[in-house]
Amino acid sequence: MNAVDLTRFSPKWQFRFNFFQQHGAPKEPGFKQAWKALSFGDRLKININFFAFFFGFIYLLILGMWRKALVVIGIGIVLGIVSLFLPDVVARPLFIAMNFLVAASTNYSYYLEQVKGKASWNPFEGMF
Repeated sequence: MNAVDLTRFSPKWQFRFNFFQQHGAPKEPGFKQAWKALSFGDRLKININFFAFFFGFIYLLILGMWRKALVVIGIGIVLGIVSLFLPDVVARPLFIAMNFLVAASTNYSYYLEQVKGKASWNPFEGMF
């Protein structure tokens, strides 16, 4: 294990990082079993980042994950172009789903970058 000093992070991030260190990526079976044992509030704390849901690539830039932010911007542009040819009833859920995916992957991505030292371009690394 890396000897990263987690005390420089807030207690919320420390809780998330410790959970990821003990149970691995969200796609792993051990993660799912441990996640189910948590309370509802702790499940939300681990899985969803509300700032990332509402601010998307801006929040990724604030966290210093500029590579992932650029990819999210690119996906947003492609979704925007595709949505021009789709009815509004279909286009809006596409953007909501994209924001949800970013919100669901940000915590683990930040863990990989800060604790493991892995700076990748994949904003959904470890999710699928």
